[in-house]
Amino acid sequence: MGIDGIIRPELEPLVPYAPGLRASQVRERSGVDRVLKLSSNEHPCGPVPSALAAMRAVLSRVNRYPDGACAALKRKLADRLKVAVDNVVVGNGSNEVLRLIAQSVLRPGDEVVFAWPSFVVYPMVTAIFGATAVRVPLADGDVHDLDAMLAAMTERTRLAFLCNPNNPTGTIYGRDAFARFMERVPDHVLVVVDEAYFEFVTAPGYPDALEWFDGSRPLAVCRTFSKMYSLAGLRVGYGIVPEPLARAIDKVREPFNVNTVAQIAAYYALDDEAEVRRRRAENQEQKTYLYSCFDQLGISYARSETNFVYVRTAKPVEAFEALLQQGVIVRDFGTSPALRVTVGTPEDTERTIQAFEAAVAQLGTL
Repeated sequence: MGIDGIIRPELEPLVPYAPGLRASQVRERSGVDRVLKLSSNEHPCGPVPSALAAMRAVLSRVNRYPDGACAALKRKLADRLKVAVDNVVVGNGSNEVLRLIAQSVLRPGDEVVFAWPSFVVYPMVTAIFGATAVRVPLADGDVHDLDAMLAAMTERTRLAFLCNPNNPTGTIYGRDAFARFMERVPDHVLVVVDEAYFEFVTAPGYPDALEWFDGSRPLAVCRTFSKMYSLAGLRVGYGIVPEPLARAIDKVREPFNVNTVAQIAAYYALDDEAEVRRRRAENQEQKTYLYSCFDQLGISYARSETNFVYVRTAKPVEAFEALLQQGVIVRDFGTSPALRVTVGTPEDTERTIQAFEAAVAQLGTL
């Protein structure tokens, strides 16, 4: 049989996650010394001071295993979010939480409904556990079509992933639309709302999915410390889930899945609400500036409630390469007609605009 016959055939069509180009690679290709990485939606500022101090203090103790239950962080999250501790799960980034939910729920032959394009992890975890992906195209304006998602559900549907704000478009569905969706969704479908970017939202009609969480209905809400809290390199995310699902996740997760430094950093990062407000306001200012410059350049984009902007382009490959020549790395999607551009500091924004001006001058239009 050989090794090829031993590996699960369901994995054959999957493509490993591509993290994007490194700065060193771009320096070699472009000859530009100063490279700006705007491809992964990382926050341009480092962790808040209290989290940094807590991390330094715990480094001498990393010879010991971390708290396998993440007890302190779970208690703090539960108090902050006004849920029971038994409803909180913590993972190695919200990616792991999404995978653990899928692993706890999906069986071969089940169906998973999600919008498309959306977060690449949804089809990945669907395929890993032998389920069938049901992709529902975004509606006009690159927003979730919740009615179409409901129409796509069958008796075989077990999971529905909703990404709000959506990655990669940065768009949101509103409170009324979500309320109608939750009224009509079948009770055999677990709704998983991925709110990785919720701290950046300024729109008044944004629905906080936790308002619909009662501990019994099949609803899970996933969030992360990677974005607003600048802990992407530590990998810590969390989910608010019904207690039976939390118990199932505990059975399948890796022991000690969240390291000590990550737990400590997340615990103390939660204290700095003033910094979150400052970062949200600065992010909004920089997005508004980018919009005005994109308008002047005739560049189409989706208005975003995140720390990135979804730029529509008929020349995605050429535009990506033109920006690389300026030392600016954005996220490409192969030949799909769009690029995703992370919002950075005011200095980053100036360089981003200069790079797009150069790209338009080189290509004529995007």
